[in-house]
Amino acid sequence: MLYVLLREGKALVWPMSHLPGKRPPHAPLSISWDTGGVSHTTSTTLPRFMPPQRVRAWRWILGTLVILASWLVGGTLLGLALLPYTGVDPQVLLMGGDILAAMPAWGYLFFALITFLPLFLGTLVAYRFVLGVKLRYLFSTFDNFRWWRVALGFWVWVALIGGPVVVGIVLSPEAYRFSPSWETFLPFLLVGLLLLPMQTTAEELLFRGWIIQWAAQGFGNIWWLSALSGTLFSLPHLLNPEAAGDTLGAFFGYFTVGFALAWVTVRDRSLEIAIGAHMSNNLFAALVVGYEGGVLPAEALFVTEPIEWGASNLLGIIVIPLFILLTRPGRPRVKTIPDAVS
Repeated sequence: MLYVLLREGKALVWPMSHLPGKRPPHAPLSISWDTGGVSHTTSTTLPRFMPPQRVRAWRWILGTLVILASWLVGGTLLGLALLPYTGVDPQVLLMGGDILAAMPAWGYLFFALITFLPLFLGTLVAYRFVLGVKLRYLFSTFDNFRWWRVALGFWVWVALIGGPVVVGIVLSPEAYRFSPSWETFLPFLLVGLLLLPMQTTAEELLFRGWIIQWAAQGFGNIWWLSALSGTLFSLPHLLNPEAAGDTLGAFFGYFTVGFALAWVTVRDRSLEIAIGAHMSNNLFAALVVGYEGGVLPAEALFVTEPIEWGASNLLGIIVIPLFILLTRPGRPRVKTIPDAVS
């Protein structure tokens, strides 16, 4: 019996030699029947987005503790260690006061983002040494990681969120302020370009990589996996200042983004699209068009009023299906072929 998976137009064919009940996690389920000397094979699903071998629950739990300790404890310690290098007023450090308010915008951004480095490293360490799985499976369990699909996710997301912003600037220019202070924006830009890709990738490794692969050992339904990832992704973001005053609206906004990123990850068995889209979202919001009252300083080229979750979520309902549709090129597919029997 043979099954075929199509990847970028190339057929990957190999025999199904495993006996029933001994199918490895990465082997697609298959149904076969004979008619007139020809054995027909139908693959009913692709391999799940999970490690190539089943991992015991205690390893996932221990690994999760390692990741959380790295993020919460390691991130805090690293932030405190680098605090003097954020441009904060030394008098505030010595005499006390609002340390974050005493930082320049670039220093605040640096302080906020560098704390994600332990999360990034902790997830890699937990996956490789606690789970005992090669790191490439964290990024893609189906094929080699492809950077062109990262770029696809990046530019599709930019087009979908940037298009309405351009229309808004043209139709209501008074709603956007363009008056960047180049003395403060340029170092802010440098820090953002260096650290935002790391921060967004760290979140993807946890919320779309680790969590989905753990959950996929129990169930493979794309709706449930996407809803789980979207919910867990939303919860820490509710601590952001922009969520104050409309917690339900903020939860729905973060949930839809997390749901979409999880959906394309489960569909593709890869973090390619999610990494690119999340990166473009944060770079765009921090450096191109920002808003007042957010978790990051409003130092973007264009700045507008605080986010209004009702309108934002209405737009999201339109954008998310388009994003899922437009990022389909390069996804894995299944094709059925007959296998001749002698």
